[in-house]
Amino acid sequence: MDHFHKMLENTDGHIRPGNQIDVDSFISARNQEIQALLTEINTPRKNNKMIFQRLPKKMRRRVMSTTVKRMPKDLQDAHKKSIEKQINKHVRRRKDYRCRSKTRRLDYLRRQKNGIWLETHVWFAKRFHMVLKDGYKLPKHSHDKTYRACYRAIGNHCLVQDISYISCIELKGPYDQIVEGLMHHVNQDCGRTFKAKCYERGTREGSIFMYRHDAYPYEAIGRVSFFWDTYIEEDTRTLWIWTEPSIYKQVANELQITFNFKQVDSEFLEWEPPVLKKPKLVETANYLKVTEVSENGFSYTNGAIKMNLLKDTLNRLRLTGPLSNSVLNHVLYPADLINSNNYDEGDWWSSHLKNFRTSCNIQKELWESLSGANRPESYPSNCVIGFHTIDPRLVFPKKRTKAIPSSKDFLLSDDYSLTLPTAASYSKIWDSMVRKWSTQNKMSNCKINTLRSKYVISGNDKIALDEHSMSVIPILLIQRPGQCQPIYRTGYGSGWDIVLPAKWAMPFWLGLIMNGCQPGGLRDTTTMVIERCLPQSDGPDTDAGKIRAVQEKEEAMQKHFKLPPQMRNNYIKLGFQTPFHCPWDILCNEWMSNYNKIIVLRNIKVLTYLQNLTSKLKEKIDVNKLKTEFSDFEHCLIPISLTILHKGILKSNSHVCLPTSNDLYKLETESNLGPLEKIHKDLNDFKRKVYRLEHKKLLRSLRRKRISEKKKRNTLCKRVKNKISPTSQIVKEYLNQMRKLWIPEEQLSLKNSCSRVILGFSCQSHFSFSKFKSVGIGYMPGPALLELFNLWSECKSNLPYVLVRNPSTNQYRYALLSITS
Repeated sequence: MDHFHKMLENTDGHIRPGNQIDVDSFISARNQEIQALLTEINTPRKNNKMIFQRLPKKMRRRVMSTTVKRMPKDLQDAHKKSIEKQINKHVRRRKDYRCRSKTRRLDYLRRQKNGIWLETHVWFAKRFHMVLKDGYKLPKHSHDKTYRACYRAIGNHCLVQDISYISCIELKGPYDQIVEGLMHHVNQDCGRTFKAKCYERGTREGSIFMYRHDAYPYEAIGRVSFFWDTYIEEDTRTLWIWTEPSIYKQVANELQITFNFKQVDSEFLEWEPPVLKKPKLVETANYLKVTEVSENGFSYTNGAIKMNLLKDTLNRLRLTGPLSNSVLNHVLYPADLINSNNYDEGDWWSSHLKNFRTSCNIQKELWESLSGANRPESYPSNCVIGFHTIDPRLVFPKKRTKAIPSSKDFLLSDDYSLTLPTAASYSKIWDSMVRKWSTQNKMSNCKINTLRSKYVISGNDKIALDEHSMSVIPILLIQRPGQCQPIYRTGYGSGWDIVLPAKWAMPFWLGLIMNGCQPGGLRDTTTMVIERCLPQSDGPDTDAGKIRAVQEKEEAMQKHFKLPPQMRNNYIKLGFQTPFHCPWDILCNEWMSNYNKIIVLRNIKVLTYLQNLTSKLKEKIDVNKLKTEFSDFEHCLIPISLTILHKGILKSNSHVCLPTSNDLYKLETESNLGPLEKIHKDLNDFKRKVYRLEHKKLLRSLRRKRISEKKKRNTLCKRVKNKISPTSQIVKEYLNQMRKLWIPEEQLSLKNSCSRVILGFSCQSHFSFSKFKSVGIGYMPGPALLELFNLWSECKSNLPYVLVRNPSTNQYRYALLSITS
């Protein structure tokens, strides 16, 4: 006991508190304190603060100052009274009423005149940086720093992307006639074609590079993926061809010429959606009816075969990562597990259950295997699984959780590990009427929310499914194999693709996000391609690749010339003639003797043979044998991948150069970064200074003339503002001339423009987290690769060393080269 308590005990009248208190007095005292606090909170103080300003900053919204319903319910009455007492009330302008659209749907249609929206556009627009690409508004990357997060999701968790911009072309008709026509656009040297037996049953997806009619190896179009339906016994078969939007029209036009198609329902083709600022209700309603009934109405036929353009009528979501299986198991729920008494006897789902009971049982076993510890690469490569699921909104979890494999009991059986039976790929998504039915019978979010509010959620986060099972969605699951090399992360990039009917992308997307998927954009797609060192789908010999290269060149030049002159890189001194693009025509013309057109080598046998040569350099390489065995080898561009050996990064449009024997000797004996390029002389430096001074003098003299003319005019005359400046044309000519002086258009010899011979270019690059180094992909001519083989064999090099140099530096760096196939 301290000194203070001893003094209290000695004082008269002091009573030591015991274990008992008076309840009535205690409650009344506390009640008075609570009432005093409530009156202090509710009574407004004499200040200019509004009610909404008393909220914490994280709960405030700008709309609360004028909109009462945005406030919390307990503060809405007080806030409404404070608004009514205001002297200067907020009055909505007439312009706001005049400019607003009648419905939000019409406003969305008006805003799509510059680029088509995906079904998940509104969700992405709030969280991602959107870009316009190939006529679509697509998400590029998140506003948050998610570069490493997406890489970790691909390697350890699950990354989800909306790739519905990849469009589909449907061919219906006899199998032999379809294959016969398509074989004019492909070649067996590039891989398995449309008539391969592994794709005939419809249980696997294939990929092939398409060319113009009988033009192989010239006039390439691009890479497409395809798969057949599973109705083998029927006379008419259906083929779906999936293409990028950049080559969609070109592929459709080539197929129309090959099969001699003619238009059907041309009235739909002539009608286009209105792009006015204020679209009329009648026009948009007619457009929506046309799109819903005819699926865009783009159909062609030649009597035996019919082609339907299913652009923007099918959705495709992409899952990548080892936890893709468990995510699918949580999002999907088999519709055959629900009581089927709610359906009519003549319904398509009832007939499907009766006729394809074995197919439903196999698909149920595969769905159960997704909950096990299997990874996506454990399933057959590129397998196609049909499935019929219920509305994913009915099985949403209470909060966002991470989907984890539930148990190891459900594993993939040995019978299904190599090949799947045809019954596993049955799906009603091939039927256009069923797709239309599933789109029209989609429940609104309001009905789903009322259902969730009425029923108690069980432990599995599933509400009463037997009573509300009206929505059955036919889908397809397509497996994607990942990295096959055992050196770096085997299985990296494996996952699943989900093909959905129209208007079902958003419910499935939210279900995937709620189960712990990391959303991704276009940047993650390119990094995955470079991480796995895959060749480009739009190479330099395709029209799409050339258009993309021109666009990137213009964007880079605009960004460069926005900088002040003292902040720009002087590429003339650095010896870089083309810092913003890769001039393949000039390089091929200097390396090849009989050069006609750009050709990219896509022969798998030749590429694998070259790949083996670069990996086994200890053996002597016979260059003459290569020339005799592969005659077309010297007239092609060869796809390559580069990996920086030491420090440094690799940028786009970098030079791939031939090292000298001295460079390779120094690499083995000394530890250096690489040789240096000498500084070139800039002959245009003096011309730029003189031209700039003359331009300034001219503008000054013109300014004096304009001022003197204004003084001579009568001051009473009205002033007329010229929208175009009188000196705008002079400034444009000056800027164009200065651009030519900074980056000359007259190209000299590109091959020997530097101290090291230029072999090729690096097209795309980024830092690889799996290799912990900067990597890139590019191309080089065939004779340049033969020159490399001669150097390696003469110097007895153990590894395929080359030199690379970025456009903004004169430092060469050592890199390892490999052939991509």
